[in-house]
Amino acid sequence: MTESRSVTKRVLVAGATGYLGGHVVAELKRRGVWVRALARRPAQAKALAGADEVFIGQVTRPASLTGVADGVDAVFSCLGITKPKDRAGYDQVDYAGNLALLREAERSGASQFGYVALHNGRLLRNKLAIAAAKERFVDALRASGVQSTIVRPTGFFSDMASFADMAARGRIFLIGDGRTRMNPISGRDLANASLDAMTEGAAELDIGGPQVFTYEEIARRAAQAARPCRITHLPAGLVRGTAAVTRRTTPQRIWGPLQFFATIMTMDMVAPPHGTDTLADFFAARQATPIPHNAGLLAEPGAD
Repeated sequence: MTESRSVTKRVLVAGATGYLGGHVVAELKRRGVWVRALARRPAQAKALAGADEVFIGQVTRPASLTGVADGVDAVFSCLGITKPKDRAGYDQVDYAGNLALLREAERSGASQFGYVALHNGRLLRNKLAIAAAKERFVDALRASGVQSTIVRPTGFFSDMASFADMAARGRIFLIGDGRTRMNPISGRDLANASLDAMTEGAAELDIGGPQVFTYEEIARRAAQAARPCRITHLPAGLVRGTAAVTRRTTPQRIWGPLQFFATIMTMDMVAPPHGTDTLADFFAARQATPIPHNAGLLAEPGAD
């Protein structure tokens, strides 16, 4: 892990109740930075005890965000959803919600804005609804007068919780032959690298964890950490076809995740390695003390 540096004196963190957001808050406090965390409901404030201040507001209701960025030097947003709700889909949260935060940052005079997008986001823009929404916001952020850092992780360790959960039930499902590769990264390592990138004024950061795996290898490691289980391969063409059909016949909360899985699990997601945390340690820790996988690219991130 690199030597940590301070980003700015006061930072607003959006998506703070999610997996990565929690690590970002913790890392900022470790660096001596004053942190304001955004939460949707007062009941979430207890989960944000590490922050200096909690602001209650909903990004899908821009009026509720008035003043959220007042007095801060920077905004860090890992805000997004992978499992949409009927009234809050990708366009409403990943694009419009982050845009509402950006407008508040502009109004208040914040000088920096860090945003967590998708690895290969530009390539996926015309293939995935979630990528299209995120890249629309990236465009708006780039066009703003605020200095921006776009972070593009391959995936979080918390994403891999889905494999651990399937292993605990006795069967892991993979899409395709399982030979595509990725190098997921821990929330702690990603938070550290993201904040360093903002400090250095980096425009973009493509990043993955220290180890590259095939999805087959990830499945087998998850099985080893739990109990022996079966690994079943679903034909990629069949899953993609099902995703295309359901897009025409079901709400986004159903077809969106299916479209995401069918695409992401059949392409390589490998970026420059960073960090020291290992997937084996994550699986072992999850088996000992299960944690909610409420953030990440393959799980539902606590939207706003």
